[in-house]
Amino acid sequence: MTESEAHIADLNSTYFFKEFSFSSTKFKQNEKGEELELADNVVWLDDLLLITQIKERNKTNDGNIENWFGRKILRKAVKQIKDTIKYFENYTDISIENEKGHILNVSEARKNTPIKLIAYSCDDSLSKKNRFLKFYQSQAVGFIHLFHIEDYNGMCNLLITPFEIRDYLNFRELLYSKHKDILNIYPEQYILGHYIETTDVSEINPNYINNLKNLIHNEGEFDVSFIIENFKEKIRLKPEKLEYYSIIKEIAKLNRSDLRAFKERFKFVIDKAKNQEFSLPTRMTSLNSNCGFVFTVLEFKQSSKWKTALTNFIEVHKYDQHLDKTIGMIVYYNPNDKYFDINWGLIEFKWEFNKEFEKLLNDNFPFRPVKKELGYRYFVKEE
Repeated sequence: MTESEAHIADLNSTYFFKEFSFSSTKFKQNEKGEELELADNVVWLDDLLLITQIKERNKTNDGNIENWFGRKILRKAVKQIKDTIKYFENYTDISIENEKGHILNVSEARKNTPIKLIAYSCDDSLSKKNRFLKFYQSQAVGFIHLFHIEDYNGMCNLLITPFEIRDYLNFRELLYSKHKDILNIYPEQYILGHYIETTDVSEINPNYINNLKNLIHNEGEFDVSFIIENFKEKIRLKPEKLEYYSIIKEIAKLNRSDLRAFKERFKFVIDKAKNQEFSLPTRMTSLNSNCGFVFTVLEFKQSSKWKTALTNFIEVHKYDQHLDKTIGMIVYYNPNDKYFDINWGLIEFKWEFNKEFEKLLNDNFPFRPVKKELGYRYFVKEE
């Protein structure tokens, strides 16, 4: 693995989570053990399939940098992207290991329209014409994103959430398709600044690039990585090996506004549990993913009832919000041994009318109010 491949693997496992990132992409073609290889990095997260081929220039052996770009990026890497798409189309068993060490059959991702990307590393002598080139357009597989590794790194560090990175890549392609003749004279920072301002692609406004320096980058408000890190150990309702993936998938679909609300509610019930204070469950519903979340605090003396309470609150919130899918979290604090016990659950089935739930909600409404609103995407200081 080259230094660039290791860097992209680290970025993708951080921002798309280890559960959904794959940098070991060789797979057996047949019973004889013959191997094929997908692109250098694959991300498969529910309906997101991101295929990335990575190239790194060796100054000593790779000759003229412009020739290297044409040979390695616009020809070889493009061919490797095309081959990867063919493998997804032709093979029903592509079993590879994710960054968590679990082997998954990623061929099931074939139903998704892939986002195709080439990331490359080279020195600053590459011409602006090539450095600012945003896409390779293939007649066979369509648009392929081109990123200098520094720009890919900057995009991930700025947008952070899987939802926003995917949204940005889709926006980037749409903006390019509208302004092919103009966009390649601008650096990647312009597209990021445009995206922060608006997703309207009707015109290019050079002033949008200023949004990057004025962005209030309040990552701490929506960073939930500390919650995710030991998630597997906290899933009790479905103890199968990989069942917790289904919950992380839903959290990964949240934008920063949703994650900000998620984190606020998580901290609220943690504080209540530590103080042994009773509180009605707090909750939220993501308008982007149409998934509900309910957060419940339980007094320690009631801790033996956590499973029944968690299941009931998930089902009732799901019903109240007319949802097909809801995630619940319940926490209690042991004041003697000084530890929190946090449990999670997911319930998913099609919503239907239920007389018992209707009566419960009318007679003894068990929740704090829930607000349906779209929060601000980004906060930018006014000049």
